[in-house]
Amino acid sequence: MLSHSQIKYIQSLQQKKFRRQYGVFVAEGEKIVSELWASNFGVEGIYALSGWLEAHRHEIRPGVDIYELSEKDLGRISGLKTPNKVMAVVKTPEPGNEPEHMAGSLSLVLDKVQDPGNLGTIIRTADWFGIRQIICSPDTAEVFSPKVVQATMGSFLRVKVSYTELEPFFEKTKAGTPVYGAFLEGENLFEVNPSGQGLMVIGNESKGISYKVATFVGKKLRIPGGRQSNSLNSAESLNASVAAGILMAWMTKK
Repeated sequence: MLSHSQIKYIQSLQQKKFRRQYGVFVAEGEKIVSELWASNFGVEGIYALSGWLEAHRHEIRPGVDIYELSEKDLGRISGLKTPNKVMAVVKTPEPGNEPEHMAGSLSLVLDKVQDPGNLGTIIRTADWFGIRQIICSPDTAEVFSPKVVQATMGSFLRVKVSYTELEPFFEKTKAGTPVYGAFLEGENLFEVNPSGQGLMVIGNESKGISYKVATFVGKKLRIPGGRQSNSLNSAESLNASVAAGILMAWMTKK
């Protein structure tokens, strides 16, 4: 049984300021927790039902605190409406060096993508297409928020997500690096041959790519849809994560 202070501590990790203060975040669910052991992330504690611990105790690294909980106690510390069988408190990795584009590879650049669900889905989709680096503006959603971690379904363990001011990043990027972005007035995506490498910019959910970042985009692309075909009975725009998925599928096609 958890003490009141332990419950309060874990509950506080739903808030960004406490995640930063303690240097940890929470990850919930059997799939995500099982994948943690194959990663470089350090685990502080495991909070789980007896059935899960009985089946998986041998996987837990030495030195990790283990707490066997009832369904009621797990529900008290979970951020989910329907708690899973296990939760981990994970150490936040130290920020690395300023991100740089890796020559010959494809990286995503997120310009103020603020919805946690969108960010998590973009990370998961990037993992599917083998994209290993995402560079985010400082005002993009936080990768280690519970909603983002949950939406990635473990892909945050394999895709490096960095935060930096985008203008200096583009200014330091090697000349000749292809930079793509989605715009309503861009070229039809399906009439352009992708290079398979470079930087793909995804803009804010409502405002798109900001004016300053747009100045660095060399190839403006348009995802054709109903409204652009003079049909009034269609959505005004695509969801940011859906648009990102289409762009990634196009960019990585053989």
